[in-house]
Amino acid sequence: MSLDLRRVIFERYRTPIFIAATFVTSSLALRPDSTLVPNILNLSVLYTYAPFLFRSDEPYRVWKVLGTGVALTAGSALSRTHASLEALSSPAQSLITLFILSSFLSALALGATFAGVKLSTRFPSTWSQIALFPSIWATLWATTSYISPVGHLSTWGVANNADSYNWLIPYLGPASKDWVIGAWAVVLSQTLTHWYMGFEEPDQIPNLTLPARSNNPVDHSMSATRKLLALVLVLLTVPSFSSSPLPLPISQIEAATPITVGCVNPPYQQHKHHNPTLDDYISETNKLRNWGGRILLWPEGAVVFNTPKEKEDAFTKIREQVTGPYVGVSFEETISDPADPSGRKSVTRAGLAVISKYLDEPHLIYYKRHLVPFAESYRLRGSSPHPTIFEAPLKSPGRGITDHQWSPDGNHTRPIPMTASICLDFASASPFAELDSRPALILAPARTWDRTVGYAMWLQAKQRAEEIGSTVLWCDGGEGGVSGVGGGGFNDVTQVGSGSFLKTIGIKYPFDNRRTPYARFGDSVLVLVWALVLGPGVLGFISPRLPFFQRGVHGARGLLKRRNSTPSPVIAQANLIDV
Repeated sequence: MSLDLRRVIFERYRTPIFIAATFVTSSLALRPDSTLVPNILNLSVLYTYAPFLFRSDEPYRVWKVLGTGVALTAGSALSRTHASLEALSSPAQSLITLFILSSFLSALALGATFAGVKLSTRFPSTWSQIALFPSIWATLWATTSYISPVGHLSTWGVANNADSYNWLIPYLGPASKDWVIGAWAVVLSQTLTHWYMGFEEPDQIPNLTLPARSNNPVDHSMSATRKLLALVLVLLTVPSFSSSPLPLPISQIEAATPITVGCVNPPYQQHKHHNPTLDDYISETNKLRNWGGRILLWPEGAVVFNTPKEKEDAFTKIREQVTGPYVGVSFEETISDPADPSGRKSVTRAGLAVISKYLDEPHLIYYKRHLVPFAESYRLRGSSPHPTIFEAPLKSPGRGITDHQWSPDGNHTRPIPMTASICLDFASASPFAELDSRPALILAPARTWDRTVGYAMWLQAKQRAEEIGSTVLWCDGGEGGVSGVGGGGFNDVTQVGSGSFLKTIGIKYPFDNRRTPYARFGDSVLVLVWALVLGPGVLGFISPRLPFFQRGVHGARGLLKRRNSTPSPVIAQANLIDV
């Protein structure tokens, strides 16, 4: 039965089975809100099929490669169709653009898979062979996130980090999750390959030179290396069982600073405006202030200013009528184009200003840097200045908390470092890399056009907060927008659709403003993963030249000679390709 099943899968119906599996798994794995397991299954299918797909003597090879690419493209596009229909001016333009982008990314994935299978034969070390593809996979998507206009949204990485590897994010960043996916794909693929080659008789193994029952030490070495990699991946989940992803208790003020934050999003039922006015936002802000809101945020583009004077008048009005909280006012403004000396041209940009009664100027001002291609870039101008940090000195909220309990050092305040970013900026790679310290809170206004897009962006914002060890207040004013507080132990969406909300969160006290390893070093983790690949080869070059290793030279040479005579499972798998 096992023999017949292997023949059905890998011989008789190999092409339709693997292409169908590619389509099904990619439609599940490449959703914007997908999790780790579907991604691993999708890549495992692709990596298992690759040696057969790219072999030089495979009949109709070009058509099979094209069919696999179409399956990947169709699966990834299917999961994003609904979110893309209203992205551009017409559904037809949106679908064509989606198909082109999906085709390009599928071609990148196929190229990375081909490189992983083919180039593994160039490494004598079994560890290098097995660690090569995860490194290629992680490098591919890290590079894509930097060069793509929509950043991480165009990658096949996982932003829904409710898994046992989430603790890696503040240390190694999103590339670590891509490496884990690639590593599990190699483990599963090699396990399936070993199962396929485990026939009773050697002559039943088509187009392979590896005997089914072999005592070759290299074969045992590859099996041991595969098991070692699987063990490493399992051990990497252990810290998740001991770490606490829960929010800080807000009642223990000696260890946490309780802050009530909120999203100001006036509902139509109350104000009877589909596009709320400045007065509507001020009224709604005052309502949340009366309910205890201390840091309040308006959604992206909440108000529009046609002249600088309109903006200054509005800021003055907010200071006079909203007393007490810090208000993140999101706006669009039209100003003279700084690049036009004549002053005749104007540009429109999206910004955020933190305002309070305590200062006549904004405490913090930030302008959106990354614009949605076509949908925003035709009318808005992106900015270049990076985010900055503002420390808000919060006074005791009262309620039985004395000034001494709130601030034993006698300052009567607790500083809360805040920064800001806007919507698509959170999909870019390392948007807070320029900060020289850690913010406690990130103000994040947004305005998305579809609930799927809103949830995808919420996941991106939450992951960016986790990367730098912060908490994000995400306020989405779009149709079906997804809003909430993410990071710092908060993972769930607070609200979907229009309407305001308040949430009390805890910030660690005293606050540790040291940056996380990822915030400090960025994607330099790629140097580490490539060291895992190239390290054994470097050691193999150096070792014979050191007196300590002289005794092992002859044994190593004998091992390499046996390796050349009988290939390992990875080499046997890659030998199916002859290009």
